[in-house]
Amino acid sequence: MYDRGDRMRLAREPFAAVGGESGLPPKGTPKNYLMAWLLVMLADQNLHGYEIAKELNAKFQIVVDIGAVYRSLRQLEREGYISSWWDPKEQGAPRRFYTLTDAGAAALRQWNDALVGYRANLETFFALYRNRSDAFVERVTA
Repeated sequence: MYDRGDRMRLAREPFAAVGGESGLPPKGTPKNYLMAWLLVMLADQNLHGYEIAKELNAKFQIVVDIGAVYRSLRQLEREGYISSWWDPKEQGAPRRFYTLTDAGAAALRQWNDALVGYRANLETFFALYRNRSDAFVERVTA
């Protein structure tokens, strides 16, 4: 169980990787995929932070704090996985757009590999669960 200090730390640093750079997948079971989502979304198009958060929600039903998106984008940029530029608008405020760098593409491949392995582990878990669940139902109904 988390204590208040743990919750506060997680609120401030929700995407820190275990034992590595935050843009790369953590060792073991990933607990948060925002970095992977940001990298994969920027692989095909240049987006600004609000647009990313809106698309995560609309297309994938992922609700994320906009502040967390911007903090993560800044962190990915500091680590060289993405780059950004300001796009001045004739109307309204300029927007900062983000794009994937070569290092970001390599990090995205690492995320893919890590998530493929994680998916395999989950599939094994669900297969075991189904087998045990079926056996339980047979015992109860017999």
